[in-house]
Amino acid sequence: MTEFLHTPGSGKDLVIGQSGPMRQLQRQLARERSARLEAEAIAERGLRDLYESQRWLELLQRITDGANKARDVRSSLEMTVQEVCVHMGWDFGNAFLTCEETGQAVGCDCWFAAHPDMLFAFVEASRIARFSPGSGLPGRVLRDAQPHWIDDVRTDGNFLRRDVATDCALSSACAFPIFYGDQVVAILEFFSRKTLLEHDALVTVMAQIGIQLGRVVERERAQQALLYDALHDNLTGLGNRVLLAERSSAAFQRLPNDRNGLVALVIDLDGFKAVNDRYGHQVGDALLVEVASRLRSCAADFEVSASLGVRHETNIARVGGDEFVLLIEGAVSDEALSALATDVHRRIQSPYAIVSDGAGIGASIGIARSNATHEDFGQVHRDADLAMYAAKARGRGTTVSFTEDLGQAIRSRAQLERELREAIRHKQFTLHFQPIIDFRNECRVCGFEALVRWQHPDRGLLSPDEFMPAAEDSGLCIFIDDWVLEAACTAIGRLHGDNEAEDLPFVSINVTPKQFLQPHFVARVREVLMMSGVAASTVRLEVTEGVAIMDAVRTAQILDEIRAWGVRTSLDDFGTGYSSLSYLQQLPFDSLKIDRSFVTAMTDQRSRNIIKTIVDLARTMDMSVIAEGVETENQHIALMAMGCSMGQGYFYGRPSDATEAFAFIRVDSSLSTITPETVRQAL
Repeated sequence: MTEFLHTPGSGKDLVIGQSGPMRQLQRQLARERSARLEAEAIAERGLRDLYESQRWLELLQRITDGANKARDVRSSLEMTVQEVCVHMGWDFGNAFLTCEETGQAVGCDCWFAAHPDMLFAFVEASRIARFSPGSGLPGRVLRDAQPHWIDDVRTDGNFLRRDVATDCALSSACAFPIFYGDQVVAILEFFSRKTLLEHDALVTVMAQIGIQLGRVVERERAQQALLYDALHDNLTGLGNRVLLAERSSAAFQRLPNDRNGLVALVIDLDGFKAVNDRYGHQVGDALLVEVASRLRSCAADFEVSASLGVRHETNIARVGGDEFVLLIEGAVSDEALSALATDVHRRIQSPYAIVSDGAGIGASIGIARSNATHEDFGQVHRDADLAMYAAKARGRGTTVSFTEDLGQAIRSRAQLERELREAIRHKQFTLHFQPIIDFRNECRVCGFEALVRWQHPDRGLLSPDEFMPAAEDSGLCIFIDDWVLEAACTAIGRLHGDNEAEDLPFVSINVTPKQFLQPHFVARVREVLMMSGVAASTVRLEVTEGVAIMDAVRTAQILDEIRAWGVRTSLDDFGTGYSSLSYLQQLPFDSLKIDRSFVTAMTDQRSRNIIKTIVDLARTMDMSVIAEGVETENQHIALMAMGCSMGQGYFYGRPSDATEAFAFIRVDSSLSTITPETVRQAL
């Protein structure tokens, strides 16, 4: 057999026989041709893969950029579904979010359809659908946490939208999970009328897209967490002041023109400080959490019981350490509000497991309704707050509803506090002195009680009863008490300097609870004594029973220290409070002051018996006795006969300024004369 070999460029064919070299050359040429064709195919595939890779990268870049700019998860899902459908030429894409409460995949109405009119029925069946784990295409992805493909939805028994998909001529489907950590937080599903083949590159790109969308979820959840923390109390989970302000402001804006329909309950716990002090803040915090839970239950039960066809919306906030606000939007009857307050009291007063021996917890509740006079919710809250303080003043476990009379009284108190601050700043106070008579020394004036007065610029001279309660409630009494201490010592020191008598009168100064409990009280007394130059033995400090037994050990230490300098001490208003021989024996007082209420009631034999008992008790404990409120001669004589040491009252002299009072130092012989007949008549 003859073979011809064409030599390119020569124009001639060489005749070659069937020799071995010829066959070898022929095979070599064939291999070269095959290699060339394969190289061309590889190059073509490489260019095609490169093109596809570039397209995938462009898609991924667009989605990444869009995800970074997206305002929330929903907008990023909507953008992604559209980009993937357009890029792949798919007919429909849809997104689901995982519901944390139910564990289902829930359609979030984020979808894209190339021809929505042709897919209307399938869109409607998909955009807000719900799937449990394992159920349908999204459910399979949710259960397995990995992509799933369906070659033909028309024959898949677990594709729940099969009939409507068949009507819309859809064929293939695929779905991909989106992760936040290891949790599937969203699912993307896509459909096509053509067959969709599983593609490794597509799976890889969709995984990268899932990472980008997962970051959007992470960012949104972080923002939601920050927002939640900013609007909620981190201990109880209730709303805080900020959230209450937002919700109450919105509720106030929804009110009709008459501004009726909003109720605020301010709930302040009674006895909570004692729990903190006794058991510690950890138990106190646990108790607050339990109280918050009980208030939630009260609000929920109220919404059910009070509705009766009327919409009620309640919000609870913790606005202070142990203060809560319950906001009610909707018309509420007085009976329903009363029942709600009663329920709150009952539940809060119920025993707490975290406090084994009972906590003694209660609540003071103030209630206010919105009305046409309110310009914003802040004013409603203010009224409820004022009502709560009025409830607290009336005693534990009380409810007070705000009224205009209450508001006026509180506004007057606030005005009084403002004027008191001005009085302190401009030194508008003055001292009056009431004489104290010594029954044992010919009824001579032995001392004076210093009594503060306020020279009000508009109302004239005011007694302590007219302003001291407000001063004590506001804490302003600290400044007034300090001024009284200094002014009284200075005045009696000046009197001593102007008088050469041997028996110098003492000055008796009332010490209020807040003043006595000041940590530097002892140092301040010493400073005033040194500054005024008054003899310590002529200063007598009066302390009430309530202050004395509040901390008996500390009280004894303070009294011992100031008595060591020569200062005398009196137990004021004895018999009206916590009188107890045990603490009376422990505390180093020099005298007892019998309250005026016993002296006034001396016509009653029981009052006389009480006075006689106090006098005998004081004599046993080597204390003197001062009777206050003596207004008649009969009272004077009877007290002397019973053995009282001293007396004080209008019968001897009214309080007056220093000039007039100090001129009273004299012996009144008419007061010192007691005959058996006068005693018999007095007793």
